This record gives sequence, C-alpha cells and structure tokens, in this order.
Amino acid sequence: MRDRRREYELVIIINPLYANEEGITANIDRIKQTVEQLGGQVNTVSQSSPWGRRKFAYPIREYVVGEASRRKFTEGYYVFFTLTLNASKVAELDRAIRLNDNILRHLLVLVENATTQAAPIEPEESAAEAEPALSDE
Repeated sequence: MRDRRREYELVIIINPLYANEEGITANIDRIKQTVEQLGGQVNTVSQSSPWGRRKFAYPIREYVVGEASRRKFTEGYYVFFTLTLNASKVAELDRAIRLNDNILRHLLVLVENATTQAAPIEPEESAAEAEPALSDE
C-alpha cells in the first residue's frame, strides 16, 4: 500500500540563546535535512514578518544544556515551514524536533484542501425598516 503524501505547515520557536544568524540557519538546515531524509520536501521557509523574534504572551520555562534548573524565556524566534511528507513519517519528524534542544516549542498541522463553498450571507434588516414609523398627528 502506498503512503499518501500530504501538505503540512510547521512552526518552530527557536530558543533565544541560539537565535543568532548561525543558530537560526543551523536549525533551519537541520529541519530541512530531517524532512528530506524522511522522503519529504520543504516547500517554503518564512522567517520574515510576522515571524522572526517575538515576545511570548507568558514565560516559557525550559532546561538549557549545561544548567541544572529551568530558565524562563520571554521571547523566541519563530520560523514557519510548509512541507510535503508521507503521513506515516510524521511521527518520526515530530520525534526529531522534540530531540532538538534548541527548539522551545513546535506545531505541525495538516493542511486540508477544503473546497467547500460558504453559504451566501443574507443581509439583515436594517433597524429603520424593522421599527414602525411614527406619524405626527
């Protein structure tokens, strides 16, 4: 049975300690290599606006290599990928991302090609038409 190749979107948040030019490039290359080793293809990589360095809504506590306790991070570097991958290889990609200590969080989402059309929206009655007119008699 042939596996289905599907479209996915992946967002990673790189630890701000590794969010310099070399660290970002290394993490992007590592994700690309992992996807290609799994038989997939990275279609686009976006790190420009609205992605890039952003402040978190709340602090994230994570362990840093070489430190005994967790550190609070209040910002991170976001990178957005679109990729094509066999459905059976998603778990392996997820595992590889989890093992990367430079990535604080990630989200991998299936892109569904929904071609359903929305029902037309009927205009609501305006307030003037809904209330009866008062006459001056």
